Order: sequence, then structure tokens, then C-alpha cells
Amino acid sequence: MIVCVMGPSGAGKSTLAKRLEESRPDLFARVPVDFFFVPRGDEVSVAEYLSAAFGYDWDAVDRVLTCSGEERSTPDCDFESFRWRAPYGGLPVAEAPVLVLDGMRPHPRCDLLIMLELDSVTQTERLTARDRRWGTAVADRRAHLAATFSQGCRELPREPDLRLDAAATVEDNLGAIVGLVSRARR
Repeated sequence: MIVCVMGPSGAGKSTLAKRLEESRPDLFARVPVDFFFVPRGDEVSVAEYLSAAFGYDWDAVDRVLTCSGEERSTPDCDFESFRWRAPYGGLPVAEAPVLVLDGMRPHPRCDLLIMLELDSVTQTERLTARDRRWGTAVADRRAHLAATFSQGCRELPREPDLRLDAAATVEDNLGAIVGLVSRARR
């Protein structure tokens, strides 16, 4: 089963997916789809690349989901140049019955679609705090991130199966997701 957790940057998609995997590794495995971005070509500057929505290489995601061993991992990414160093060797992807894909765009064949909703003020606060912790400049790319999420909303295969308030507690949102997945697996 493929479950997509999508929402704007800073909504807590990765946090939820990690917590699902940590709390129930027998059931959930996280697939961080932001690592599967379509790499920037040599002829495209970083500025040009960031002026459009991220594309995801869904074929690469699908290959990883059917691989084993060291190839069952995300690409080894260089997030400064927006290129892959190698098609695998990044974060390992565990095997489990429910694959939780967290990203700003939905997998074309997801079984369940969960949308995290977040107001812009809280989003800015979270991105700024993340930048301070990680030494990144994600908040500076807000327009690019918004374009990627907007593109993802246009690609929705259907209405979300569950909408969650990203400002709610992680525990509340985890409970809602586990409940939805349990009902769907019956």
C-alpha cells in the first residue's frame, strides 16, 4: 500500500512519516520523495532551476520500492547543485506493507492521500526555525516551494482521503493516519 502524506514545506510531512516508521516499523516504511527530484541539467542555472516547481522522478521511486539491498535507498543527492551524485546510496528505505511517501507532490498511484494544511504564518516560523537549526536557506526559497506544492495540488488524483491540521499535535495526526490505514487494510 502506498500512502502519500503531502502538504506545504514546513507542514510536518517528514516528521509524521518518520514517527509512523519509528512507532510501527512492522507496518510503515518512510520514502522521502524530495530526494527523488528531477536533477538539474548542465544547461540550467540553479536560479533557473529554482524558478519552477520541482519535478519528481516517479520511475526512480518505483524502482527503489521493488529493489533490495543497498539500492533500496534514495538517490545520493547534492542539494546545493540540485544534482544526484548517484541513483542510490542516500537514505535507506525499509521494507514494510505500508510505504509512506512524504513530499509536496502526490505519487501518481497512491492508495491513500493525506493532506496536511498549514497557515502561512506558522509555515514561515517553522521554515525559519529549521534554517537556524540546519544552517540552510529553505525559507528564502519559499516561492519555489509554494510553486511545487501548488503543482502537487493540481496533480491530485482525487480528493484527499484525510485532511489534517498541521498545527495539531503529532500524536493526534499519527492517530488519525493509523486509523485511516487500519480501516483501508481491512
